[in-house]
Amino acid sequence: MGNNNVIKKQKAKVFRYNAGIEGAVEGNTVQLPFVAEYKGDRQTLMEYIWYTKENNQLIKRGIEVSGHGEFGVPTLREYDVLVSLQRLFLNEKTDHGRCELRTEDVTDEYLTINFTIYQLAKEMGYKSPNSLVLNNLRRSIKILLATTVTGKYSGGIYDIKKKKYVEDEISFHLLESAHSRIEYEETENNELIEVNNKLRIKLSRFTYNQMINDYKLFYNKGLYLKTKNLMARKLYHLALQWKGSNNFAWANINTLMEKIPMIENQEKYRKRYIKKALKILNDKKILKIKYDDQNKDLVYFIFNDSEETGFLLTKYNKFSEIRDAFYNLGFTLDEVDEYLDIQEIRYIQALLRYMDLQLKRDNIEKPKEYFKKCLEQRIKLDGRFFNQIGD
Repeated sequence: MGNNNVIKKQKAKVFRYNAGIEGAVEGNTVQLPFVAEYKGDRQTLMEYIWYTKENNQLIKRGIEVSGHGEFGVPTLREYDVLVSLQRLFLNEKTDHGRCELRTEDVTDEYLTINFTIYQLAKEMGYKSPNSLVLNNLRRSIKILLATTVTGKYSGGIYDIKKKKYVEDEISFHLLESAHSRIEYEETENNELIEVNNKLRIKLSRFTYNQMINDYKLFYNKGLYLKTKNLMARKLYHLALQWKGSNNFAWANINTLMEKIPMIENQEKYRKRYIKKALKILNDKKILKIKYDDQNKDLVYFIFNDSEETGFLLTKYNKFSEIRDAFYNLGFTLDEVDEYLDIQEIRYIQALLRYMDLQLKRDNIEKPKEYFKKCLEQRIKLDGRFFNQIGD
């Protein structure tokens, strides 16, 4: 989630990224369940509940979202606007790829994003935004300004600084205030004409604090804008966040439906919308989508085709390959006899595949010691690293 190029200064944090090519979005923004676009009466208050497993206990978590009195709670359309506003904010703080964010003296003025509605539309990928597009953006901003998010139950808002969910019932706004400033020019006839209508919107202080504590996601802006399907865009961000330092992520269709709620009673239609968005991601070559052979509701997000061998399970299918892998890790003949247990061969195969991915990312300093520790502790490995029984 963080960035290796972050530099701490006494009163600021500096990180480097390719502004204009890359985008960055605050982590909780990605996790918040923005509802899919829907028709009919607007929902002005919604509660989202989910469960996490910690120390073998099921923890109930949730948030309450209070939206605009007329236009309702924020949808994926508002998510797209909020993500774009965060890009504009970081662009203002970036000079030649060097973004500096204050850790002290963070005034309201410093948190203010200055832009025109037309500039926002261009940032969002509209080449020639018409009045309908611009008015929709104005409405989305009104919704974001009116929205309050409140953590419920055992906490639904994650505090990156404390590395845990906030269990108290705290609330925060997605955006905190807005002002407009109209600029005029005088014509030859001494008439004033409007030439610029600048908006000044203050970023949420909570959102900013999460950003400076490294809870932000970097992504390819070009890939994000490659599709107009808002559900596909959100899934792209979620998969990026889940993959961490790997080049793949996975999720169950039910999890995706929880992360993107829909005003649709029938599950089969909700699944259909999710699968349509997944197909768009694959067809547009934003990332590769694969479904598990045994469980069709299990989805793999693959970000780099060169990693596909890890999913095709082509390595370590012969005993000689497994034995040679032990030698390459530095095991002696006696150690191979000790650790290469035929009864554990399926797990050892999977662990070697997992190790290959970690070594490729330079995530392991002492491979032999790491492998022994994993084997002795029998760390839990994802099913993708295992051959299916009968293969």
